[in-house]
Amino acid sequence: MALRLFNSRSRSLELFVPIEAAEVSIYVCGMTPSWHPHIGHARTFLTFDVLRRHLMAKGRKATYVQNITDIDDKIIERAAAEHEPWEAIVRRYYGEYEACARRLGLLEPDVSPRATEHVPAIIAMIRGLVESGAAYETSDGVYFAVERFPAYGRLSNRQIDELRAGARIAVREEKHDWLDFALWKKQKPGEPAWPSPWGDGRPGWHIECSALAREYLGDQFDIHGGASDLIFPHHENEIAQTESLTAREPMARIWMHAGLVMVDGQKMSKSLGNFLPLTTLLDRYPAAAIRFLFLQTGYRKPTNFTEDAVEAAVKGLRGLYAELDALRLRSSNGRPALSGGSSDSAFDDFEAYLDDDLNTAGALGWLQKTMRGGLVTPTLVDRCLNVLGLPLRGADAGFDSPSREVRLDEPARRALRELTDDRPASDAALVERVLALRGAARTAKDFATSDKLRAALAAAGISIKDTKDGTDWSLDGHR
Repeated sequence: MALRLFNSRSRSLELFVPIEAAEVSIYVCGMTPSWHPHIGHARTFLTFDVLRRHLMAKGRKATYVQNITDIDDKIIERAAAEHEPWEAIVRRYYGEYEACARRLGLLEPDVSPRATEHVPAIIAMIRGLVESGAAYETSDGVYFAVERFPAYGRLSNRQIDELRAGARIAVREEKHDWLDFALWKKQKPGEPAWPSPWGDGRPGWHIECSALAREYLGDQFDIHGGASDLIFPHHENEIAQTESLTAREPMARIWMHAGLVMVDGQKMSKSLGNFLPLTTLLDRYPAAAIRFLFLQTGYRKPTNFTEDAVEAAVKGLRGLYAELDALRLRSSNGRPALSGGSSDSAFDDFEAYLDDDLNTAGALGWLQKTMRGGLVTPTLVDRCLNVLGLPLRGADAGFDSPSREVRLDEPARRALRELTDDRPASDAALVERVLALRGAARTAKDFATSDKLRAALAAAGISIKDTKDGTDWSLDGHR
């Protein structure tokens, strides 16, 4: 099945045909390190990490560029508030993001260009826009003239007149139009600055991404990504700048946007007290569970982050690894997978979900169903987990320490080990593996084996309760 992706610009699902057949070029708007990375950043970058892994699994080289906005108003404001140099602010908060990215298992970008290291390229682009009449200088900077780009608003599905409605230009404002946006900001007292033909200053936010994408991927490239809150004005402005200068449309063949993340039904905000630094979240929960949480929802859909949701993700992921342990155990005991097809054809079934606009929820559901039914091999599961960016073993996902402490007496421990032919690190892990075997037996409608395993657990003092969310268990009635 060929890859189909939802294009935000056309607002439709499109067959993805890269400019170069064997190589895909991707630009994703990266961090502005003025504050702590948060759960919304995780959702966006995890989306494009899976896309990149999927393309690589299909045999395509993916050149992935993710910029760093290392100078802007927010960084300058944060530096003033914390009485530190702006470079120190960038170093601290981008370092925090990099640590989170490693914990989440994000592949490193091929290129991570910083705006401040590409000022000459940015200036060259602004100069071209000024010379063509698409931009003009004022006393405080250089602005893009929106009226010179008739297609403005196409990405966000808005009309220029609609955007202007109700807007007023301040009395001393030199902009020709309220919608015009800054390409270059002339230096104010105490601000960092770089020399330019229009005086010392710094780049505007939007122009840096246009210049960096063009620098590394050319006038046209395959995929431009980011969070959905960047559609307007950031990505709208990128299109206007780049296509005005190059006279080549489209700048990117596909525009992909990850849905926003709410927290307990509200927009995340420091003022609401619901801003949760990503580092804090990763200290509280396994990083793989955060990835697993977002894999269960279509990337374009808004999602509501709650403590209950992530707790459910932890439980679900723990169950997935228990199923995988049981699958590996059956395989090591010489019991082959039940699938009548080849491993390659089964992997094609998995990939078909991701080819359908990166349907990670469908891919994950297929994987869990086939694992429970013993319809796939452990090797195939490993291939699938690699594409999803999940660790191959529960221990690597942070589940080496069971969620509860339990001690079985030696006869019970020995009896359960005989059923699993394994020596898990703890008694709780042993119980989880027997439960996984029972779950697989129930899925295969092997009720005799299921009843035998339940009886063995009961003999060991373990009571179990089946619910719609899985199986819970307790020792001597204490959960």
